[in-house]
Amino acid sequence: MSIFEEYYTKQPFHDRFISDNENAIDVIVPVYHTNELWQANLTSIYREVPVNRLLISDGGCIDDSIEIVSKFPRVSVLDHREYKTLGKCIAELIKMVDTKWFIYLHSDVYLPAGWFDTMIKYNNKYDWYGCPMNITVLINYRLEEPLRPYAGSQIGRKEAFEKGISVVEDDYVYRQEDFVFNRIVEDAGFKTGKVEDTFHYHQLMYRKSAGYDLNVKKVSVETITKEWERQRTDEMQLRGIVKYLIPHEPYVINDFKAHAFKMLLNRQIQYADFRKWIKENNSTWLKYFDYKLLLRIQVARLKKRLRKIAGR
Repeated sequence: MSIFEEYYTKQPFHDRFISDNENAIDVIVPVYHTNELWQANLTSIYREVPVNRLLISDGGCIDDSIEIVSKFPRVSVLDHREYKTLGKCIAELIKMVDTKWFIYLHSDVYLPAGWFDTMIKYNNKYDWYGCPMNITVLINYRLEEPLRPYAGSQIGRKEAFEKGISVVEDDYVYRQEDFVFNRIVEDAGFKTGKVEDTFHYHQLMYRKSAGYDLNVKKVSVETITKEWERQRTDEMQLRGIVKYLIPHEPYVINDFKAHAFKMLLNRQIQYADFRKWIKENNSTWLKYFDYKLLLRIQVARLKKRLRKIAGR
């Protein structure tokens, strides 16, 4: 059974707490909204974990997440609508934990068989730890490819292919077939086109099979973000890094530099004002907010002006 099939196959509810309450543990989940697999995710949690209490932070839910989770046993929903940040909601959840250990989960996480039994073995080695994530992409979006023919669901006139189809030999036509068949039709004097008022669903799923194993390294989805949302994300990330972290992890340092550069470039912050704020909150970051960064901003702005002038 693939993970996608498992997601959408109705599973019988199994409450591990009933048979394993000596290992009972609190589980915390902050919620603002969830996805269509929320109930399946909850079912996996109760199957894998002897849930002492499921503590839910309601940050102001905009969907039916609370209604769904309320049907599960030993659920406590905490009203956190007054809090502005995820971090504060999680902090308050942790304060409510009664058990010696607790589990923190995202609402869009599905636990595989054996997760708890494997994870709990490491509580004599670590005091706070996690495991890798396998990403399953379930998103419907329109593929915009204006420079190539539409493919995947097409209708053709047989006559349009009769003259040129024999040129296709058993050699190289593969993923450029949309261009090849368009050329055959057009070279024969027929017309190709694109229909805009319907669509088809095109599935991108991994399946290992004999002789062919597409090993997916990375999937990227680009979303359209409203300007106010982008600015809020940038500011929360940058100020959160400065206030709560130290420049130790390379990933965090690079994230700081990227957000600082973007916010300065877009004039979301002023150099002198933000440098003062860093000094007041966590001066260890000052060395990364220096004249070199300001110089990069000035060069970037100059290049932007020159491109604008050249485009006139």
